[in-house]
Amino acid sequence: MDQIVPDRRPRTASPSSAAPPAGSHANRGASKSWLGGALLTALLLGLIALSIRSVSGNLTFVLLGSVGLVVGAFHYLFPGSQFFTLALTNFIGVYACIFVFFLESNFHNINPLAQGIAFVLPLIAFLGGAWWRAEDIRRIVMSRRLREGGHFDRIFLWMAPVWGIGALTFLVPAQDMEAQAVGAVFLLAMSAIAAIVALVSRDIAVFLLDAGLLFEGFFQQSARLVLPAFAFLTFYSLCIILFGAIYTIMDRFMAEPNFVIEGVRRDISFAEGIYFSIVTFATVGYGDIHPVSGPVRLICGVEIIMGVLLLLFGFSAIIGHARPVGRQDRNDPL
Repeated sequence: MDQIVPDRRPRTASPSSAAPPAGSHANRGASKSWLGGALLTALLLGLIALSIRSVSGNLTFVLLGSVGLVVGAFHYLFPGSQFFTLALTNFIGVYACIFVFFLESNFHNINPLAQGIAFVLPLIAFLGGAWWRAEDIRRIVMSRRLREGGHFDRIFLWMAPVWGIGALTFLVPAQDMEAQAVGAVFLLAMSAIAAIVALVSRDIAVFLLDAGLLFEGFFQQSARLVLPAFAFLTFYSLCIILFGAIYTIMDRFMAEPNFVIEGVRRDISFAEGIYFSIVTFATVGYGDIHPVSGPVRLICGVEIIMGVLLLLFGFSAIIGHARPVGRQDRNDPL
């Protein structure tokens, strides 16, 4: 009689039951974080473009075109550096705001062509320096390693002369020069800044990499805050509505109105009660509505104390929830 020998060979999992790659969740989280960062960056650039349109409509198009050029060039030179590119885009937006500030303060009479040329000079210089040192910058970008404070002195070395040139431009309005001379001084100052940017393009890349990594970490951490923040805002809103309803009900059933609204003592509406509850709970107190009776003032005091305590404990709980699981305290309810 034949004996049945059990099969002791290791069984392999079928393709359908295979576990997903370990990095799939991380990749999805990074993609969502990058999408959130891209949306915030687009919103920032849109607001900046609208705000500088009142100064120079042409400069708005120069800003948007420069962002497109720089982002496209960096995606070509350094593929896979999404958050680095976002940091660079935000940096260009900040640069545009500073540029417009100096333009309005010291060079508001120069022609639009000179404005556009002056704006793009540092950007072209940075692209040129990045292309010249592409291999070195590519290693920096792809390392994805945060350098904590080790290069602060180098950042100061290239930012100090740039701000020094900007400070010297405040002497221009006092010189009573012609418009062409002012434009020439402006182009000369921006050319000097462009030369500095080209020389320190690697240090700027390190600075932007750190900013991009912090940007990425911020959005990844923010994703973990959505649920606790929503719960906190829900409870916060319920407290505001509760006190707003109390103010409205007390005004309905008491003999005299309890509030002075824009200088007139009258009954408060439900919408006004909610508004007053919001500014009281947030301890803002604009003063356009204020209580004049003792009972309502007492309730306002209770609401203020509750608002302060809720903000303190609520933010503490939200931040505690955002910490990695292994680092949370055992007694932490979240």
